Amino acid sequence: MPKRPVSSVRPPSQSLSGDEGDIDPKDSQGTSDDHNEETFAVIAAEFKATWEKKLRGRDNKIIQTTQKELNLAVRILDTRHHSSSPFKQLQNKETEIANVINDMETLHQDFLKQYAILEDKKRKITAAIAEAQEELIPLAIKRHQAIISLGHEVENGQLEGMALIRGACESTRDVAQELGTSHFDS
Repeated sequence: MPKRPVSSVRPPSQSLSGDEGDIDPKDSQGTSDDHNEETFAVIAAEFKATWEKKLRGRDNKIIQTTQKELNLAVRILDTRHHSSSPFKQLQNKETEIANVINDMETLHQDFLKQYAILEDKKRKITAAIAEAQEELIPLAIKRHQAIISLGHEVENGQLEGMALIRGACESTRDVAQELGTSHFDS
């Protein structure tokens, strides 16, 4: 049988009914992880529906082809009166159909295993990110407090420096005044 090209166009998703389509991201109380899980669930459901439709289409095509070959075999049997060759052909087709069904089931099982592995990896990564975020919050708070404390130290240092400069200016003025009054006293 010639292979039919598979369309790369994504099948339209099922229409939402009721309140499902009225989700406001601002009002959403769930986390992005919940959103990701919902997205993956929708994608998986669409893939499953497409896969089942494709399987039904293949099954129907196989059934039609088998029925045509069976009708041909019956006509040949009627003309040849119990020839063994058409029965052998039917047995071969039956084996071929069983092999195709087994291959499809194997592919589906492999997909499910790979999907489960990817979901497990995704959950582990999400958990690691959440754990890292929980560790970063106290560090950020400590750093913020340290910056505030350092700001207070710098401010106090500036005030002390300004007080020293003021004292030095006053001392210089006092010395100048002393020199100026002693010069006139002589």
